[in-house]
Amino acid sequence: MSDLTCQLKRHREHAGLSQQALARRVGVSRQALSAIEAGRQVPSTRLSLLLARALSCTVEDLFALPDSGTLAVRLPAGARAGRVVLGQVDGQWVGHPLSDLDLGPADGILLESGQVQPLSSPASTGLLVAGCAPLLGLLSQRIGHHRDIRSAWLPVSSGRALSLLAEGLIHVAGLHFFDASSDRIAANRAAIRARFPGRRMVVVNLVCWRQGLLSGPGAAIGLADLTRPGLRFARRAEGSGASKLVRGIIGDQPMPTGPLAGGHLEVARLVRAGAAEAGVAIEPAALAAGLSFLPLSEERFDLVYPAELTGHPGLKRLLDVLTDRPFQTEAAHIPGYDLSRSGTTEAA
Repeated sequence: MSDLTCQLKRHREHAGLSQQALARRVGVSRQALSAIEAGRQVPSTRLSLLLARALSCTVEDLFALPDSGTLAVRLPAGARAGRVVLGQVDGQWVGHPLSDLDLGPADGILLESGQVQPLSSPASTGLLVAGCAPLLGLLSQRIGHHRDIRSAWLPVSSGRALSLLAEGLIHVAGLHFFDASSDRIAANRAAIRARFPGRRMVVVNLVCWRQGLLSGPGAAIGLADLTRPGLRFARRAEGSGASKLVRGIIGDQPMPTGPLAGGHLEVARLVRAGAAEAGVAIEPAALAAGLSFLPLSEERFDLVYPAELTGHPGLKRLLDVLTDRPFQTEAAHIPGYDLSRSGTTEAA
């Protein structure tokens, strides 16, 4: 792996060239060009000059070294200075800010200049995984037990995870959507194909679960209450599976209002604390918080990644851990999760 910041893919796509077309112009194989774009191979001086000429730019536009101990990184929109986790996606360093409540170890500090000051040598084999399933935290920790490979879990909604994957800011996205007229994987597949038309994507099941309406123990909260004026409801972000499920239930009626929850566990915490009367989340969150649960849907939580990432060391480790006995045994002892399809892989 190279510490070079590689902008070759961006310049190639801006020029409207496929990997095969550019490789033909500079006299190398498509596989060699793919390895350079992914940071697995450093081009010779001659090849660097040929690439720059073919793309009408300078070598420095295509390749750069870290600047005086800092890293130039790609960041999601709205990123603010502070602690970040790092990963290398398509040969480029990517940084994701950690919240002040997330006391997991950071890889670096995002400076006001937009550069990142690494806290240690960042691993180019690191894996960035985004999604709302709490089980991703356990999976990432077990991946991190492997020497030289670590995984960072970014707890975001399904819609946001797909957006980050489409922007090349993560390696793996997690998603769960529900469609009453289809089987459990069809809604996820439809979302993937809509976001990545014509691109080869791989889908791996993490877990299956039920999603439903959470309310306080003994509370008589039902579906009719979702349109009741004054209902204090733990909302989820637009694009989340929970938000889409609520919209499917209430139709054109106004969405219920209340505090915004960042994930399933936060929905349960808000309801348990009395800050919300109800919310939609997964059954494991309701069971952990001792709340009433009204099932609304049976869903798959799937992981999706581009087929060209199949050889990534961190991704290989994820797939190994996912089917390992220790992870499967531990996850099976958390109530509410169905692991019968966990680790099964199929094309999107």
